[in-house]
Amino acid sequence: MNKRAWHSIKEQKPQEGQKVYYFSKNIGMFRGEFHIIESSYANPNKFSSNHGVVDSDDVSHWMPYDHGIKDIIPLPPDYGIHHQEISDELELTDKQKHFEFTYEIAGDII
Repeated sequence: MNKRAWHSIKEQKPQEGQKVYYFSKNIGMFRGEFHIIESSYANPNKFSSNHGVVDSDDVSHWMPYDHGIKDIIPLPPDYGIHHQEISDELELTDKQKHFEFTYEIAGDII
């Protein structure tokens, strides 16, 4: 499995306790963990970080976290043209002179 590839939560789920990046257009991108928490009234698949817990229903994509490249934050899965494969390299056109995004590092995952 490519460590830097986004996976659709509808097609594949992380392993229990796996450290991941997770993304949704509504909530943004976070680094946290995946857990299965059985409940009679809610979706058992949860993503958690220092910012809270969300159901997998609220997440569209996830990516395994790689401690070896922790300082390289991945681009969101919806960056660029739809249906275009996203890789670690990005070609810029003449019209794309400036790329800017913000992120917050809320602590290291051990």
